[in-house]
Amino acid sequence: MKEPIFLKNARLVLTMDGGRILENASVRLEDGQISRAGEIERERGDEVIDCSSSVIIPGMVNSHTHAAMVLLRGLNDDAPLESWLSSMWKVEERLTPDLERMGAEMGFLEMIRTGTTACIDMYGAFEAAEAAERVGIRMANGPPLISNFGSTEERLSQARKFIERYRHDERIIPLVNLHSIYTNDEEAMIKAGELSRKEDIPLHVHCSETRKEVFGNRRERGKLALEELDSNGCVWERSILAHLGWASSWEFNTMRERGASAVHCPNSNQKLGTGGFFPYRDLKRMGIRIGLGTDSAASNNSLDMFREMKAMALLQKGQYWDPTAALAEDALLCATVNGNDILGLRGGRILPGMNADLAIVEVDPMLMPLRSDNLMSALVYSAVGQMVRGTIIGGEIVYLDDRLRNGESLKERYSELATEVDSSLVI
Repeated sequence: MKEPIFLKNARLVLTMDGGRILENASVRLEDGQISRAGEIERERGDEVIDCSSSVIIPGMVNSHTHAAMVLLRGLNDDAPLESWLSSMWKVEERLTPDLERMGAEMGFLEMIRTGTTACIDMYGAFEAAEAAERVGIRMANGPPLISNFGSTEERLSQARKFIERYRHDERIIPLVNLHSIYTNDEEAMIKAGELSRKEDIPLHVHCSETRKEVFGNRRERGKLALEELDSNGCVWERSILAHLGWASSWEFNTMRERGASAVHCPNSNQKLGTGGFFPYRDLKRMGIRIGLGTDSAASNNSLDMFREMKAMALLQKGQYWDPTAALAEDALLCATVNGNDILGLRGGRILPGMNADLAIVEVDPMLMPLRSDNLMSALVYSAVGQMVRGTIIGGEIVYLDDRLRNGESLKERYSELATEVDSSLVI
């Protein structure tokens, strides 16, 4: 059983509960959940963390990423997506399980350092799970299904093993990782959809990321990308579709009817120049759940969700020619409440009974003047992940003042991994 934690006298607490912000408030955590929040007193036996110079916010969910690809950060930057992907795959052919495990740990360390408490990952799932368990982050993952690169049955067998191993795990969430329509044949898509529905687990897929993907599929198979997925049973209430910059209005209607979720990846899409437009305001009005993701550190090149929130808000304002198209609160909702809802987690809000997944943000001078009325805008437009002082997951301190839960320095552990990777991976 975890010891209760008392986060004492925070300057501000962002509850994400209808815009309610608490001033000079404390938060008590017990048994992995939020016990109380407000003007409360500590109880005997509580571990006390002084938060008088900090803001407490719900932990963020990186709803689409490839953690281990920190190994490829800076590789073939500024190249078009198809050329960029080709260069990635050439290096990935040489990655060993140990390298993937180290890369995933580096990615997860970067996430907890910047206030992310959960992620939806698509990469070597077994290696990533080991790394996630070491770091303490919540992670949804599954062996990627890419029938173009190998036997569908063999990859589905690995997916089933992963599901069985982590079905009841507290922090590892199994899902079906279907890479995309352009890396899978129809049989693979059908079987991925069937497995997701049979096991009642999410199906995570890249969709409508580029014009070439969408119209190439229409030429070859007669359907747009989301239409292709839907015709093969891959769009339902547990589906998570990332990117969607080239989806049509009628395909979004299909998503709404099926109850599927969307993930916006603004920085990656802009850096790769994929074009198109993710219509946040329209999808929100349709009632579609929208998460926010960094994509990989190779295409972003950061896993910092604060940067992603700002990119989302600014991109939407510019695309719609309307500064109200996506407010700071919208970006925070996507990063916290919606991300948790997409995964079926009881989190994203600082309320009694919710998962104790939180970030402690130091009130840096660059955030000032800071008040309850401008807190959301300060977090989205001014904050960066390096302002995070601590990250708590499931009521456990996984990062605080450079220390990991095992007492190691985060900086030293990251440097150790980076040095080992540099000596083993020749790009």
